[in-house]
Amino acid sequence: MKETDLANHFNEILDAIHEDLMITDGEGVVLKVSPTFQKMYKISADYAIGKTVYQLEKEGYFKPSIVARVIQSGEKVTMKQTTKTKRNLVVTATPVFAEDGSTEFIVSFSRDITELLQLQKQYSKLENEIEKYTAEINHLRKDVAIAEGVVGQSPQMVKILETIKRVADFDANILFLGPSGVGKTMLAKIVHKNSNRREGPFIEINCAAIPENLLESELFGYERGSFTGANAGGKVGLIELANGGTLLLDEISEMPLSLQAKLLKTIQDKIITRVGGTKAIKVDFRLITASNRNLEEFAEQGLFRKDLYYRLNVINIDIPPLAQRREDIIPLAEHFLAKSNAHYGLRKSFHPQAMEAMMNYSWPGNVRELANVVERVSMTSEKDVIEKKALPDEVIREKKKATAPVQDLDKAVEEFEGEIIREAYDKYRTTVGVGSALNISQSTAYRKIEKYVKIKK
Repeated sequence: MKETDLANHFNEILDAIHEDLMITDGEGVVLKVSPTFQKMYKISADYAIGKTVYQLEKEGYFKPSIVARVIQSGEKVTMKQTTKTKRNLVVTATPVFAEDGSTEFIVSFSRDITELLQLQKQYSKLENEIEKYTAEINHLRKDVAIAEGVVGQSPQMVKILETIKRVADFDANILFLGPSGVGKTMLAKIVHKNSNRREGPFIEINCAAIPENLLESELFGYERGSFTGANAGGKVGLIELANGGTLLLDEISEMPLSLQAKLLKTIQDKIITRVGGTKAIKVDFRLITASNRNLEEFAEQGLFRKDLYYRLNVINIDIPPLAQRREDIIPLAEHFLAKSNAHYGLRKSFHPQAMEAMMNYSWPGNVRELANVVERVSMTSEKDVIEKKALPDEVIREKKKATAPVQDLDKAVEEFEGEIIREAYDKYRTTVGVGSALNISQSTAYRKIEKYVKIKK
């Protein structure tokens, strides 16, 4: 096709273009508009042609005028534009230069993005709604996870669970304190399940269950040939295995002082070195510790490093013994019985007298003892309804001990004194607190705690 033929069909070609098209001269006078331009801007070709873009802008057909911007800058411009009918457009205008470098024509194309912006707005609103519902679902999931992981109706346990919900997502160190069997490990697992590290590993180590000479290699790992009897290929330590997750150090009070210094450096630097190695290994873990000892007193007595204690004691959660939260005994017993029923295919339930006996028992072994007793009686009870007589003798007869005839006054006084000291220590956890509560000196409280509490541990 010849150029003359192309020129003859120029108008038909412009009409075939679906883009909104406007051509002006170098001064902004409209020379040509496409049919789609007329529909978009609600302006006829007869009215537009011969007018300047400044006049059409003033009359509100579009705002701002992109052609005016090109005349001012002499460069190609792309921008947003609004029509008289409140349509939103993206417009591109390009200058066409004459041989002398002056602007001879300006060609502008526009595309309607009104529906796109509305969709974008709806999408943004939907995204916000999804974010809101996701947050609510995560909150509900956290409540469900906590409800599934622990049973507790007492004010003390409700407060503990609320604290866990608030701090779970933060990486601050948590120290669980309380007598053996109260559920410190279980609560640590709940923290992990409700934290941002829930997809990572949960690594638990009992510092009292591993010989002192092996504890360091278990925690930090070792390189091959580090010591006699070591694995030939070396071993990854538990701290390294906890990378990206949570590390629970139970019975932290039993960790030797020499190893406490190495643990403190690991907490501070997040770097470990295996036994017999020189390579520094970066680790990222959330630390939870637990103890049935009073670490503050241990630190004061030089049995535990003070600087490590302060590092561990960022968030302190003290779990009282079961005897001090009796509202939890029956819900826990029914929870453990339901688990036994499901596991062994049973249909057992408790007789009211059995429940009363369990409520009156002091549960020195705490939740762990209760769980063991319930599992045992669920299997040994002959009837589907577990009667009082099916319970262990110590649970049934504890109330009788208090009313039994006194055979030896000194022994009875000593037993009574021991009971008071143990209850006070379980509640206050310090010699100062026990001494103040019982109106005795701190040194006397210390001696009696040594006699009645710590000897039994």
